Amino acid sequence: MASVLVMVAIAIAAAGTARAQDSALRTSIANALVVPSEARFEAYRWPREPRFVALYFGAEWCAPCHAFLPDLKQVHAALRVAGADTEVVYVSLDSSEAEMRRYMRRQSMPWPAIDYRRLKALPAIRALGGAAPPNLVLLDRDGTVLASGWQGRRYLGLQSVLEAWLASVSEAAAPISAIDAQASKAQP
Repeated sequence: MASVLVMVAIAIAAAGTARAQDSALRTSIANALVVPSEARFEAYRWPREPRFVALYFGAEWCAPCHAFLPDLKQVHAALRVAGADTEVVYVSLDSSEAEMRRYMRRQSMPWPAIDYRRLKALPAIRALGGAAPPNLVLLDRDGTVLASGWQGRRYLGLQSVLEAWLASVSEAAAPISAIDAQASKAQP
């Protein structure tokens, strides 16, 4: 019986550590955001941290990244128009900051990015990138990975991540819609 209690205590402690690491991931992301300006990048802070963050791992040299970007921009725009509490963050796999800036500007990316100069010091973010770009990783507010295009060394594709993103945002909005519906019924 004592060994079962010890195993349960270890599992609870491990779960607490995992939640703390997940939360630290979201903090690392928020503290490393930049947006391109004319000649360089400038620090960026969210006015309010979004509930869901989609990390987009890509590169200027990556043809599949260029092919995927219109779909990502379309889903992002639709979610924003619908009022979803979500944002994309670009994580560059380019070989230089100049390439990153060029790719973001040529593609008119409307979202912030992880500071290229800081990325090497953020192994938890880099580890989410998968074996090769492109990748999309959906995180909730606690930093828990909800979906990823890579599962270990196996590429699952990005469509399932887009679908999980839409489903997560819809589920998050459902309780608010239910509250709004109840409130409107209560009014005379």
